Amino acid sequence: MTAKSPRIGVDVGGTFTDATLIDGGSGALFSAKAFTTPHDRSVGVIAAIHAVLAEAGVDARNVGEIVHGSTTGTNALIERTGAKTGLLVTAGFRDILEIGRVMRPAEGLYDMSVDRPPPLVPRALCLEARERIGPRGEVIVALDEASVEQACDGFARHGVEAVAICFLFAFLNPAHEQTAAAIVRRRLPGIHLSLSHVVSPEYREYERASTTVMNGYLAPVMTSYLDRLKKRVDDVARTTRVFIIQANGGATTIGHARERAVATVNSGPAGGVVAAAWYGREHGRDRIVSVDMGGTSFDIGLVENGASQVTTEGSFQGLPVKLPIIDLHIIGAGGGSIAWIDAGGALNVGPKSAGAEPGPACYGRGGKAATVTDANLVLGRLDPKLFHGGRTPLDVAAARAAVATVGDALLLSPEEAALGIVRVVNANMVKGIAAVTVQRGIDVREFSLLSFGGAGGVHAVDLADALDMAEVIVPPLPGVFSALGLLAADVRHDFVAALGGVVSTVAEPDRLEHLFAGMEGQARRVLADEGFAGDAIRLLRSADLKVVGQTYELNVAWPQNGPVRRQGIEALVAAFGKLYRERYAFFFEGEPIELVNLRLTAVGKREPIRLAQFARHGVDPAPARIAKRPVYFDRRGFVDATVFDRNRLRPGMIVAGPAIVEEPTSVTLVPPDKAATVAADLGLFVSLRGTP
Repeated sequence: MTAKSPRIGVDVGGTFTDATLIDGGSGALFSAKAFTTPHDRSVGVIAAIHAVLAEAGVDARNVGEIVHGSTTGTNALIERTGAKTGLLVTAGFRDILEIGRVMRPAEGLYDMSVDRPPPLVPRALCLEARERIGPRGEVIVALDEASVEQACDGFARHGVEAVAICFLFAFLNPAHEQTAAAIVRRRLPGIHLSLSHVVSPEYREYERASTTVMNGYLAPVMTSYLDRLKKRVDDVARTTRVFIIQANGGATTIGHARERAVATVNSGPAGGVVAAAWYGREHGRDRIVSVDMGGTSFDIGLVENGASQVTTEGSFQGLPVKLPIIDLHIIGAGGGSIAWIDAGGALNVGPKSAGAEPGPACYGRGGKAATVTDANLVLGRLDPKLFHGGRTPLDVAAARAAVATVGDALLLSPEEAALGIVRVVNANMVKGIAAVTVQRGIDVREFSLLSFGGAGGVHAVDLADALDMAEVIVPPLPGVFSALGLLAADVRHDFVAALGGVVSTVAEPDRLEHLFAGMEGQARRVLADEGFAGDAIRLLRSADLKVVGQTYELNVAWPQNGPVRRQGIEALVAAFGKLYRERYAFFFEGEPIELVNLRLTAVGKREPIRLAQFARHGVDPAPARIAKRPVYFDRRGFVDATVFDRNRLRPGMIVAGPAIVEEPTSVTLVPPDKAATVAADLGLFVSLRGTP
């Protein structure tokens, strides 16, 4: 295979599996969909690959690599179908998963019927080993190997398939975990082991235990799935390399994904944020809010300085994880979100969704409740004959009947009720965007809103307008944009060295350099095994810092190149103070600052993707006009809007609103008094600060 070989990205969704192929030479894009196959998602993946190969006219044997965003781990968590897992902990910590942080879910803070999700390991399978490591890594109580053997007998009686081991302060001294693991392997051969000092070598006992358990719970499921996938890919093209996208936005090999299964959860949405960052860089935009609006959810990501934002304080399905993941905020707002009237007579939309079955009323599959898609159809924003490229005709009468039910309860016409539904869901999405920007002290007004997903383009301009953002960007192939993002992702591995809390003024530069050098050596070996060398390897140092006495820390990029020196530590503390002020508007001047962790991000740079560039055309989009139809707008009522075929648009054309831009995977609405400019790669750019 050459660097110019075609590459395929495959993103598995709830209803469809999307595949995007990019020709490495010309940059031409091709996309296709296949039905997701829940019984074995690898079947749907291969079907989508075959479909996009046929669309592009490419021989499978010529494909250089396939990058896959997997939902296997996510679905195993949602459906609780992971492996039967046991947890081995330090004596006295058996209830760590049950106790947690004694905090109620934020979304149900005042609802006494809402509770935290149950732990993945029941208390009966949480067993204890007599041992104790102290807060400086010292051995306080030696490991009692007999207690580990006794726990193995208990796990065997219960038929566990995986064992997670999480001992107190193992991130500072892993010796007891390593010895216990050897005993478990000897007594329970073939069982999958997940060790906290490997999976999440950081402080915060509960989060570390939760992450380690989740990895053990998912590893057998992911291993089985990835083995089936690899076999099916080999049957199609044995020489094709397969990468799996991770929650941190980077790709990894199948072998690494087997061992770090927890890192593959939420990989599909992560691919969308990676795509947004890449597309922004291609167009000189380094501050972007990415929004992916599908049928059920609205996924919000933040891009600053041209990079997606990564956090180590995340959660999957309400369970905490302590590893680097893209900072995503997901709310229940999509095309299938259901409109309903609460006890006070107020209109609400979501989070409940009609899903794919029965779907919105207009799908004609038995759905009766009014949804956002039904409202957009009543308002004329969707074409009942062109929806999904004409493959899914919509029932306008059914949509009007469903929306009229809401309107009757509010004494509104169907059009007024539909506009109300759109306003409410827009308000929900604006609130969601504000949660990751304004509420964190980030001025969103100079950001671009990059919208994708099947439903996103209809709402994007209204959302950005409400937040006074600079512009809206709708990239090419927005309905399968996350699959394209998988191809833009570099290979990534994250390493961490816990310091146990060191005040910056007494931190020893030589010790910090030694820890960084150890992580860098490990990173180079891992990336070399995956085929990277020389300039293709990038190593990025950072550190977690906090004010002494506070609970949470901020991650700060290491400000200087070369070995760690005292001046570098002082510059790091100064950068921490600057970031703290940006986030919280003040800083504790003069307070001691503590270094908590050293981090290393190891990146293997893959061949960058380049989209095809089209010849510039005049500003008149007349060649792309296909129709006119009435579209309902606030305070204007129905207005004749021009309908354009996006595939006929060319660079330089200006699409003045009111207009609808149709394409097989999505629809973009350009309201009155707004205009979209077509970029060289056929992206749509809507300026909200005057004429384009």
